[in-house]
Amino acid sequence: MLGACAEPMDRAYLEQKYTDSTSRFISVDGNRVHVRDEGEGEVIVLIHGTASSLHTWDQWTKNLHRHYRVVRMDLPGLGLTGPDRNDRYEVADDVRFIKALLNKMDVGQVHIVGSSLGGRIAWQFALESPQRVKSLTLINALGYKQESWPPPIQLAQWPVFDTLMSYISPRFMYAFGLRDVYYDASLVDEKLIDRYFELSRYPGNVAAFPKRVKARLDQDEEWISQVRLPTLVLWGEEDQYFPVESAYRFHADIQGAELKIYPKVGHLPMEELPEQSVRDFKHFLAKVR
Repeated sequence: MLGACAEPMDRAYLEQKYTDSTSRFISVDGNRVHVRDEGEGEVIVLIHGTASSLHTWDQWTKNLHRHYRVVRMDLPGLGLTGPDRNDRYEVADDVRFIKALLNKMDVGQVHIVGSSLGGRIAWQFALESPQRVKSLTLINALGYKQESWPPPIQLAQWPVFDTLMSYISPRFMYAFGLRDVYYDASLVDEKLIDRYFELSRYPGNVAAFPKRVKARLDQDEEWISQVRLPTLVLWGEEDQYFPVESAYRFHADIQGAELKIYPKVGHLPMEELPEQSVRDFKHFLAKVR
């Protein structure tokens, strides 16, 4: 029975279900990358977190693409991009991946936004290529040493369990995990659980997950204070795994950073409070201009 949990789902079925008219597949360094590119104007790049996909930005994109060009992608090992051909999952690898993708798309300067792991990638991208970044927005972002991890990540980092999770990852684990991630439990419906579970079944993704979460995810916090760009920090106060104290640390360490804390919101403010969070983001962009 558990063996069936490891079976990949049909690639064509998943691509038909989780793409739309704005989806493209772009070859980047030997990987076939799922990208959505919508709207015109200044470019906003949206980067999702661990075990997620570009779909986490659906509600923000509906608002932003009317006045901006919004670029989002599935990171290697996740979503419809599938595993990296050489198992490169360190943050530095992700930064190189984002640079290569933007170069392939002929994108210059951007406003870069990252959620969770995507935030970790975003601030390192901003440090390495400040000339390309107009502004930086961090949403419940990785940056500081973690005292604990969400259970699936913790298990995937342990010997024996990492091998087990390379083969077995049942749907009920996603149901339990998502109820920890979202403060508003009503958001965790069957459609959401299906999306996370089914995209994890894209060929190669289950085996890639333990490799991705063993990367240096919460290292190099001493670099954060070197960010010298307009920065906005958005945070759900009820995040169980990325404590709100980290939001205050980002705010203190990045000179001039703005901070918004959302009560009764968990790890994903752009999904749990989309209208308010995107409005705060747009106000921030107006100041940057």
